[in-house]
Amino acid sequence: MAPSKAFTFITVIIAMMALFLEGCGSAPSNTSSEMPPPAPERQYSDRPLQPLTVLPPQTEPDISSPLQDSQEETALDNSESAQTVLIPVSHADLEFVQQRINAYQIKLDRWTEISQISDKSKLAEKLSAKGFECIQLMEWILTGYSSLLERMAQVEAIPVEEAGMHDPKNMQQLDITFLANRCDEVLALDASPHEELKPEEKPHSTFDEAQEVIVSHVKNGDFQTALLEYLSLPKNYPEQKPNMLTELHYGLALQYTGQVEAAARHFRRILDSGELSDAPLYLQLEMADLSLASGDITTAKSYYENFIQEYKAIESKKTWAIDQLAFLRSVDPESEEMLEYTKLLREFLVYDYKVHSVALNEKINSFVTEHVGSPFAVSILRLKAFTIEQLNFWLGRQLVKIDSLVAEKKFVDAFEILKSMSQYYLPADLQAIIQRTYYEIGQAELQATENQRRIQEMKLTEQWDTAVQLMDSQRFALAISAFENLMETDYEEMAAQKIVEAANLAAGQMRKEAASLFVQAGKTQDMETKKNLLLESHGLLNEILSNFPQ
Repeated sequence: MAPSKAFTFITVIIAMMALFLEGCGSAPSNTSSEMPPPAPERQYSDRPLQPLTVLPPQTEPDISSPLQDSQEETALDNSESAQTVLIPVSHADLEFVQQRINAYQIKLDRWTEISQISDKSKLAEKLSAKGFECIQLMEWILTGYSSLLERMAQVEAIPVEEAGMHDPKNMQQLDITFLANRCDEVLALDASPHEELKPEEKPHSTFDEAQEVIVSHVKNGDFQTALLEYLSLPKNYPEQKPNMLTELHYGLALQYTGQVEAAARHFRRILDSGELSDAPLYLQLEMADLSLASGDITTAKSYYENFIQEYKAIESKKTWAIDQLAFLRSVDPESEEMLEYTKLLREFLVYDYKVHSVALNEKINSFVTEHVGSPFAVSILRLKAFTIEQLNFWLGRQLVKIDSLVAEKKFVDAFEILKSMSQYYLPADLQAIIQRTYYEIGQAELQATENQRRIQEMKLTEQWDTAVQLMDSQRFALAISAFENLMETDYEEMAAQKIVEAANLAAGQMRKEAASLFVQAGKTQDMETKKNLLLESHGLLNEILSNFPQ
């Protein structure tokens, strides 16, 4: 077996799923919060897809001994190469195996649910021998994938030539057999209540909207949902690639669900790609200059302030890195203290200090008491100080955003940000800043409301004066329209009176014109002229009824 064939079962299974999708109706995986989520399918795109011989639909695979063919195939491969080839276990492989475990666990749970609510005797009569084989096969697959994941998590590389349940090729064969036998239909699993999006359904949102949802979930602390939404992007938008903002938030979601190693690998891939340099910080300054050049002073101030906050945070992180490097050079990396130190550091990276500050502070105090005076205790105290300092920078960025919203009169949005910040366990000085900001926003809203009232009052006064001038100049139709625009305002009652007055004046003027035409018709001897004058007079009277019903 050649090295290029390692773990090709991932891409093959995906292809086979698409082939049997119409008849299988298998439920989508529901990633547990305690396990790593499945990796995006695009991570497998660089793996070569090896040809696989698939049995035609009319030929049922023999599932009574599902391991036999794979064991024979493995033996043939072993005969081709006497040298054992080790293939590195990648994060994508681990995530894919976890995804298959989740999928089959849902199937098994669904079948358990069906069997519990059904009559046992009738169920036994209804279930065919093939159904019992499917149940047995489903249990084999779940056990096999679980064993495979356990072994892959314990080693950094796995032998290619290896038989037994732990071999990925055997698991591939079992998975395909389950699909080929249409076991989902046989066990009525295609009606699973866990299904939320059928394969034939298309996403209703655009790719940009889907990415915004992911970022929003991370900002709101719903990290598990963000992971699931991110992992559905390659399926729903196969031609699209997530932007850098989405990639960064996906890494944060991995980190805050406890998947520290996965997050580290993800951020490393971003750094190695060269797509992320100093662009985000540079863009803050660029947008400030562009906004100022466009005359948008408020927006320019917001970007300048945010740039300064970000730069201060970076300088603080640089100092932290220098101190940490000096600390690592002064301690024994193999000591027990280092093990305890890294364990506590891991908790700081996994948990959000804004939410878990009480528990984290207790752990810090306990660690410092136990290792008082040691470099490890000093570093942990410095970690707490650094975390609080970064918390202050975070608060500063939030306040800059709030100031920008207040300047745009978006008081509801500003209050929403403050409300979300108030839910955190922040130090007393930061809580005081938030309370003071509440008061300042409230005052700004009152002032803006008063200013708006004055502006509106001036505008209404100008409208009233214009309408009166139109009426005085006997342009009654325009005057009536201007007075109607003042309805549902403080001028409504006076405007209604003026509308009636203007209508009566306009109607009186038109009646005089109609009477004049009637008199002219009586004086003329020409019958055709008389007829036209009378028709014109009658038309004016009808026009009064039509244009001025008041």
